[in-house]
Amino acid sequence: MARLKREFNLFTATVFGVSVIVGAGIYSLIGAATAIAGSGVWLSFVVAATVAAFTGLSYAELSSLYPQAGSSFLFVFKGLRSKMLGFITGWLILFEAMVGAAAIAIAFSNYFITLVPLPMMAVAFATIAIFSIINLMGIRESIRLNNIMFVMEILGILFVIVAGFLLGGAHPDLADFNLSSVLSGAALVFFAMLGFEMIASESEEAKDSKHTIPYAIILSIAICAVLYTLFSIASLLLVGPDVLGASAAPIYDVVFSLLGPYSFIFSIIALAATGSTILICLVTASRLAYGMAKGGSLPRFLTPVNEKFCTPHMAVLSAFVVAALFLLLPNMVIIAEVTNFAALLAFFLINLGLIGARLQDPDGKRIFRVPLSIGNVPIPSVLGAISSLFLIMYLSPQSIMYGLGLVILGGAVHLLQGK
Repeated sequence: MARLKREFNLFTATVFGVSVIVGAGIYSLIGAATAIAGSGVWLSFVVAATVAAFTGLSYAELSSLYPQAGSSFLFVFKGLRSKMLGFITGWLILFEAMVGAAAIAIAFSNYFITLVPLPMMAVAFATIAIFSIINLMGIRESIRLNNIMFVMEILGILFVIVAGFLLGGAHPDLADFNLSSVLSGAALVFFAMLGFEMIASESEEAKDSKHTIPYAIILSIAICAVLYTLFSIASLLLVGPDVLGASAAPIYDVVFSLLGPYSFIFSIIALAATGSTILICLVTASRLAYGMAKGGSLPRFLTPVNEKFCTPHMAVLSAFVVAALFLLLPNMVIIAEVTNFAALLAFFLINLGLIGARLQDPDGKRIFRVPLSIGNVPIPSVLGAISSLFLIMYLSPQSIMYGLGLVILGGAVHLLQGK
């Protein structure tokens, strides 16, 4: 029987994680977040990164304890001994990946049509189709393409950081912020921190996964936290909070004063950043669907692995179809908030899952262990659970309503699948 190929080492897994975290979030949402948090937007990124770090530590330990493709579903199922909660967690992360691919494909097409005038929805559909074919061809091919796009997006971010600190003349007051506005901004830019949880879905395609995956998760969050904070400060130094907060194309406006007519270069970099995120979202969605189907929580037709490419071809096809259907939801901000609701609620359950695993299976073999415990309860996981619920309170009522509807739908799917 064909199996998934083990291609990831620590470097490629970390690049994979940074690539999916750094992408459409920072390129699309920094303007909207600045409109909320003003000069304190940099602190919004710090808050979001801190919440992500608490949960990232839980993911790191759980992935070293249960190194399988089902990841989020499996972690809660094993830790809380509840197939229903495990399914809902996997369902939420699955939703996050597929709707994220659709939303980012729309962002990709908006950048693309500034270079080549074509119908936006046609470009978005074609983008998902092309990256799904790459996903089907194999994880090695996906890694190679992702590495190329990763270099482009990181160079773009580093350019803005260096230019901002060396040439920025806006002189914003970085200490002038309102805490409530900063937290509301953090609830939005948390979308930009999402992706580290997707690394765990690649456990069955990683070499020495019990070591590789946990440290790749931690390194990815740390690298992105530093990049985001410096990037947001540099953007404020270049154009100030008023211009940044009012911009519909914030990165273009940030670099226009520096590059003038050559600013289109950043449209190309934005294509690489968004394209990288789309690819990884599709890879993750297909692997998570495959893992959940192997566990009996999704239909068994998602479990076959292609003999030639060693990829779960039916799960890849299903991720493509669902992501393409989500193209009907083009509002980037509301999609980001609904995605954040799904992720934050899933992270709440993941943190509880680690606490449960510590109490019920204290002697399980763990390569990585979350530090700072009272008894056998990891304090970062407790803080991760509390802070995830806390950030949900700062999302819009509309996004919370949609998110709760998603949870109810997931519960219904689980019950029907059980029957």
